[in-house]
Amino acid sequence: MAEFQEDMLFKNVSDVDANILLEIMGKKSKRTKVWTKELRHIDPTFYKPDLILDLDNENLIIEFQSTEVNDEFSRRAHSYVAITDQNKKNDKEVNLSVLSTAEDSKIIEYKYNRLNVFKYEVEGLNNLNGEEIINNVKNKLKNNEIPNGKDIILLSLVPLSNKGKNIVDYIYRVIRILFKLKNLTISQKDLAFGIMWLTTDKFVNDSLERNIICDLLGGRMSLIHEYGENKYKEGKDEGIEQGIEQGIEQGTEQIILDLLKSGEKPEEIAQKTSISLEKIIEIKEKYL
Repeated sequence: MAEFQEDMLFKNVSDVDANILLEIMGKKSKRTKVWTKELRHIDPTFYKPDLILDLDNENLIIEFQSTEVNDEFSRRAHSYVAITDQNKKNDKEVNLSVLSTAEDSKIIEYKYNRLNVFKYEVEGLNNLNGEEIINNVKNKLKNNEIPNGKDIILLSLVPLSNKGKNIVDYIYRVIRILFKLKNLTISQKDLAFGIMWLTTDKFVNDSLERNIICDLLGGRMSLIHEYGENKYKEGKDEGIEQGIEQGIEQGTEQIILDLLKSGEKPEEIAQKTSISLEKIIEIKEKYL
């Protein structure tokens, strides 16, 4: 995971927005506090849970899944619980819940020796309709309505809803919508972009593609959003939406330019990413 994620992931998420995620999972808690990097990142060489919440009566590890869980996942999850329990700063029990868009809700029982069984919950979101969620937010924007916290969090879960297929396309689509939302609170932005970071880090296999997306979400995020907002404030004809789109485009161009300067050939970049060869050549001819 990139350094931006380690330092900033979920750092400003409020109890209110964390509770919306719990509500989506069918859970309730009066207290919902997100573990910070210092508490989450106990063993950076192995232990990388998605999200840990300090709730009323438990420390809840949440893992995002777009495929069905198996024994390999259960072994890793069991280690997460054991390491967290060993290093927790309170006297609450540690549990694990999988937020899955690939299967129904159920209890998994993994027998890891003849005496012990590790149990955890799968919270099924396989009925999540990505297109419906995207269209709902788009329609609210079109009608000058402000999407609520649940709309935003569901939107950030959309890339998982396609069970791993075309996940990069969905990530780009969601990023573009998120950048158009002017009224996001710091907490909403932190949670939504955090989930997008996790999705990208876990499920985008190509390292170059992953770096491009993470650059948009992370280090270049504020610059891109600021670019779009400045276009709007200056009264440019393109307005806020096109300004932000141009900001995303500018950020992507800079990434491609950096790759070209590092010696990557246009054909290699096109092969590894969803960016067309024509576009890459155009950037090369424009700046180099």
